[in-house]
Amino acid sequence: MAVSHSEAAMRFLNLIPRPGRYVGAEVNAAGRDWNSARVRLCLCFPDTYEVGMSNLGLRILYGTVNNAGSYLAERVFIPDPEAEAGFRQHHEGLWSLESRHSLRDFDLIGVGLASELSYTNLLTLLSLAGLPRLSKDRTETDPIVLAGGNGALTPEPLAPFVDAFFMGEADTAILGIMSALERIRGGRRREKLLELARLEGVYVPAFYRPEYDADGDYLGLTGLETSASPRIRRVTVSDLEAVPFPTDWLVPYLPVIHDRVTLEIMRGCVHRCLFCQARVIYGPCRVRSPEKLVDLADRALLKTGYEEISLLSLSSGDYPRLKKLLAGLRFVCEKHRARFSFPSLRVDSLDLEQVRTEFGRKPPALTFAPESSEACRFRLGKRITDAQILEKAAAASQAGWRHLKLYFMLGLPGEEESDLRAIVVLIRELSRRLAVNVSFNTFIPKPYTPLERADLINREAFEVRSQILRRELRGVRSLKLDFHAYEQSRLEALLCRGDRRVGRVIEEAWENGCRFDAYREHFHPELWEKAWLDCGLDPDRFLFKQSRRRVLPWNHIVI
Repeated sequence: MAVSHSEAAMRFLNLIPRPGRYVGAEVNAAGRDWNSARVRLCLCFPDTYEVGMSNLGLRILYGTVNNAGSYLAERVFIPDPEAEAGFRQHHEGLWSLESRHSLRDFDLIGVGLASELSYTNLLTLLSLAGLPRLSKDRTETDPIVLAGGNGALTPEPLAPFVDAFFMGEADTAILGIMSALERIRGGRRREKLLELARLEGVYVPAFYRPEYDADGDYLGLTGLETSASPRIRRVTVSDLEAVPFPTDWLVPYLPVIHDRVTLEIMRGCVHRCLFCQARVIYGPCRVRSPEKLVDLADRALLKTGYEEISLLSLSSGDYPRLKKLLAGLRFVCEKHRARFSFPSLRVDSLDLEQVRTEFGRKPPALTFAPESSEACRFRLGKRITDAQILEKAAAASQAGWRHLKLYFMLGLPGEEESDLRAIVVLIRELSRRLAVNVSFNTFIPKPYTPLERADLINREAFEVRSQILRRELRGVRSLKLDFHAYEQSRLEALLCRGDRRVGRVIEEAWENGCRFDAYREHFHPELWEKAWLDCGLDPDRFLFKQSRRRVLPWNHIVI
């Protein structure tokens, strides 16, 4: 008697670590009929199940497509290196969680790129799916590989591997993409890509050729098709209130990073900090009404049994009708015996007493991002004083808070030793009021910001700054310091600022064994250095300050 794929898959799961990542069948998982679907989409978040299931964008697209009638969306996540070895040893390919179909059976694979440090995981996905690594080598029967998310806005390094990129917010645009593939169903691969390229926000790299001068400087793209627009315009949602939002919240069987109901209360930011890429790529600022949010929270808690609600935005304290929203959520939380948390705050925009009043003796987590010294903050458009921060910390302590998380960046333009010493003074003062966890990250000059042409500080400059801070803060009670690895920040800068030639480096690094580069335990900077060397490409070309005359690899994307 023949063994079905499902039975074989279940037997295989006994041989790899954390098999619950690959079982599916969670509460509220879609059970759409495979045969009746006109277009089949497999959504992939290129990280582990625990991280991918915490991504709101994936949940929104999953619900939108599966509620559309004639379409189907299923999910797949990337095995960690140990599990990947098991997949390869036992000759297993990746399958979708819902129906356990091979990824090659789908019409479209949609990859959400939240971070540049997940780029090598995309190659793992293609390899375990049995798909040719390079887009140009795929056959007529292979699915279209489409990438979206923040990482897709700097597409050139992944252009050799991705058939099409979607620029912008796909909340409802995903149905236009599915419809385009339905119209051309049965057509040739090239016809499908041409149909997608006609959609706003879709970039098909195969229809463009990068040009370089004699010195190897990037000159821009040449369109190879009449339908290849010289500029790809990012798609935005005009009315956040009207777009779909999940209430049939998937409930995993194993703990995930954000194991709760997440409410996106607004998108974008009212502030104009010069270093912030998020305010650009999530703009303009749009909000959901308190009435809508309270209704979504009520229905999601009812359908899931979750015991926590979290508000999501770039700065929840800037929500214009916060008092009314908090009052409504307090009622919903009491009704469902649920908790409440604030993940993102600006010091100058939140009434801590109001939050304490609405949610009683267990205040939500408190996180501030001073970024740098007061002087440096003001130069870069973040007009928050140290006095405001200290005042809020004192009020938080009186209102019941006990812990505070702080985020700073090192290497901001114009930063001097006096800025570091001002940071030390601020942290010392705050630690007298609360237990403080401080995270230091290297400033990365991100595309689409006013600082996109700035340079990245070198390793030696980062170490000097780190040593000063460690020395000056040594012995401070109730204080924990964390310094994000410089080499990971450097790689992120290289991947987000690189052109199409960097694709060769990504491929070489993956061949060398690079996976899950966002994780310190898996990150191997020496393998990346070898990849740059083997490809004959100088990484400093992308890290140094870029002149105003130089064309940037993302200039064809209109934000």
